[in-house]
Amino acid sequence: MNDFLQSKEYKRCVFLCSRRAMLENELLLRKFALEYVPEHYTIDEVSELNLFLNDIFDNDLFDVIMGRKKASEFKDQYNERFLHDIEKFAYNEYYSK
Repeated sequence: MNDFLQSKEYKRCVFLCSRRAMLENELLLRKFALEYVPEHYTIDEVSELNLFLNDIFDNDLFDVIMGRKKASEFKDQYNERFLHDIEKFAYNEYYSK
């Protein structure tokens, strides 16, 4: 696990999650990167996640985080697995408590 946390892929993931155009996205994604990603993704998957984070528009991400749109609505546009994981994490953070 320590190798994972020290990998350049994971460090880049935390950076990409922490430097979004919208503060609301940053707050949730940073927590997602620190709490969810190490437990659920491999290094190769984190590399793919980094590409996803580079490609997704912050407005689309915000809509999913806020529950205005479902991850499945973007299945032809973005990696649905990552968006679904973020959607699920956001729901657990904001709405299920």
